[in-house]
Amino acid sequence: MTNLVKIIAFDLETTGLDVNKDEIIEIGAVLFDVKEVRGRLEPNKLGEFQSFIKPQKSIPPGATKTNNITNEMVEGAPSCAEVLQKFKTFCDNSNCLVGHNAESFDKRLLNVAYGKHSLPFPTQPVLDTVKMARNMVQLPNHRLETVTKAFATRKEITLKIVDDAMHRAIYDSEMVMHILIAMLRGRLSAEEWGAQEFIQALKRKDIQQDVSPIKPVRPKSTGFF
Repeated sequence: MTNLVKIIAFDLETTGLDVNKDEIIEIGAVLFDVKEVRGRLEPNKLGEFQSFIKPQKSIPPGATKTNNITNEMVEGAPSCAEVLQKFKTFCDNSNCLVGHNAESFDKRLLNVAYGKHSLPFPTQPVLDTVKMARNMVQLPNHRLETVTKAFATRKEITLKIVDDAMHRAIYDSEMVMHILIAMLRGRLSAEEWGAQEFIQALKRKDIQQDVSPIKPVRPKSTGFF
């Protein structure tokens, strides 16, 4: 396989679940393509990106309970604008991005963040593994943890499951990387893992039709006119 598609699996940790009010406090991402290992397609990790972000307000206790990120951990972290610029540069190495529940959450947060700071943003299409999983795997729910453990039980992924590492951006990104390959293994031909063919193959095979990029939204104006 030559000129393989380069994919970035990413994850955000935040102060809460309101995409319009809560803040990003960590971005993690892994860049990868694929390789054949003993006759089976596996992810081939090429690089990673991770940064905390100092929020404008304190991290609520409920958020810390979920992601184990404390106010002390982000005290000396760079600003959101600085990290968004670095994340965009990292994304420039890829052909597409992928996240779990990206369409409903992560991408919407990035839309707001890049719009708020009026920064250049990643323009690659964004895939959503939760949508793929709902169509491909019958499970009680399709949370990232549930899907990953199901594939691990079936020996479809080689990632070591570490419960304490979940809900941190890099580890969650690695889970996304592994489950994406597990779901697409056997569904795409060798040629369809090419940089030019990959997205079209997903659409053609109805694996994911609604692939769209980050679309920054400007904050609403306030005041009287």
